[in-house]
Amino acid sequence: MAANLDFLVLVASVALGCAAGMTSLVWLSRLAKAPLRDNTVPAVAAASADPVVFVFQGRELCDLSDASGLFDRSTSSGEDDWAVVAQSMSLRFPDFPDDPDALEQRETTLSPPDPLDRGFLVATRDGENVRLVLHGDTTQGISGSVHHQLQNALIELRYMRNSLAHTPNPIWISDKDSRIQWANRAYVSLARNMGYPASGRALPALFEPLAPEKKASATRRDCLPEPGGDVQHWYSLCAVDAGPRIVTYALNIDTVVNAEIAQRNFVQTLTKTFAHLAIGLAIFNRDRQLALFNPALVDLTELPVDFLSARPTILCFFDMLREKQMMPEPKNYSSWRERIGTLVAAASDGTFQETWSLASGQTYRVTGRPHPDGAVAFMFEDISHEVSLTRSFRSELALGNAVLDQMDAAMAVFSADGVLAFSNAEFRATWRVDPDSAFADTTIGDAIAIWRRESSPDTSWAQVEEALVSGTALDDLAIEMRDGTTRKCRVRPLINGARLVMFGCHAHQPEPSVA
Repeated sequence: MAANLDFLVLVASVALGCAAGMTSLVWLSRLAKAPLRDNTVPAVAAASADPVVFVFQGRELCDLSDASGLFDRSTSSGEDDWAVVAQSMSLRFPDFPDDPDALEQRETTLSPPDPLDRGFLVATRDGENVRLVLHGDTTQGISGSVHHQLQNALIELRYMRNSLAHTPNPIWISDKDSRIQWANRAYVSLARNMGYPASGRALPALFEPLAPEKKASATRRDCLPEPGGDVQHWYSLCAVDAGPRIVTYALNIDTVVNAEIAQRNFVQTLTKTFAHLAIGLAIFNRDRQLALFNPALVDLTELPVDFLSARPTILCFFDMLREKQMMPEPKNYSSWRERIGTLVAAASDGTFQETWSLASGQTYRVTGRPHPDGAVAFMFEDISHEVSLTRSFRSELALGNAVLDQMDAAMAVFSADGVLAFSNAEFRATWRVDPDSAFADTTIGDAIAIWRRESSPDTSWAQVEEALVSGTALDDLAIEMRDGTTRKCRVRPLINGARLVMFGCHAHQPEPSVA
């Protein structure tokens, strides 16, 4: 928008400058040349055939004969004198150097590229001193400064015309009655593509008028259908009030509109998908307001739909959960908001996961995950059935372990990878080991070493080890213990590659008979 306003001001300035320059030719020729005092620029320059002379020492201006707007210290914006003059000269003389040291120690003549411009600039360098002599079109009897300003205005006008002619965006100027007074090539080309005649003095109005306020601008999106109505093109219009005229700029935004439609369709697809999820979903945007939720969230949290539709903040959301007793009651309500802040921070890092045991007996798993653009998503999952099954399984497993602990036989189970997975109380007492308290897993080799230590050296443990490693059965191998008792060892393969080893109840050896 600022660029458009600057461009409009530039057009108006060039037009006014050209008109003022031509008008000033009449009265400038009658004014006497003002004397130069204390390096100040005279307010009015003489209109004569005399050239404009600048005298520099380095980059500092020491003297000049006729400025007439070519040099104004008040608008230099902190630049040095040479930079101010270079800015004025480089438009007409592209070879004008930015640094006086670039000039050779001699006289150099610079000519404009326009063959119709008969002015020229003579630069003479003598050490640090540089003398610039600007010659204008002396055949017309006007001063070099006025001629230079006119030439700069024509060059700027030519640049602006070329810019408007080659811009790909339609631009047009209309009066207060919305009649189009001028349009660039892009607008005319667009009119032809829309089926309007290529010739004709009156330009067609492709868009509805857009009227801005005085010294202001107005914007609007507009749709322009092609002939037949099968294809539509979208444009972003910007109208600027320019006094008696209105300048309107149009920018094609088909890509933006198509992207918005694709995003909207994608969101609708996600919404339909979320609607069938059994997990409650609540997505909060970067401002921590509820942006999206699904029906499962309403069923799980029992929060009113109108409350969720009002896009509550994340604090209000969790505060309402607390009031509905759909989350654990905080022990200290004063630290409630601090806990919510910690919760949101953990969700933003993707590390938040809690299990809520509610007063109703339900159990929820709440997970927080970060989303793009600073959003945060919370998922609520009812795991009451899962927790109930887990508790039941653990109870049955504990019962089975208790039954096995009451048996007289020492039993142990090795997994498919040869690691001790279970042992009963009799096994731990017989072999004086406690696998549960060990840091490392007990393997088949470790168990054989323990059994060798607690039994007779003549025991054939190789058969037991081979049966456990290969997963084959072994029946009633007699094991003589160090305390004199004997146990019968059995090995049985189980499901999933597991192996069971049992050491039967001990029996005392009979007393030898005395003859």
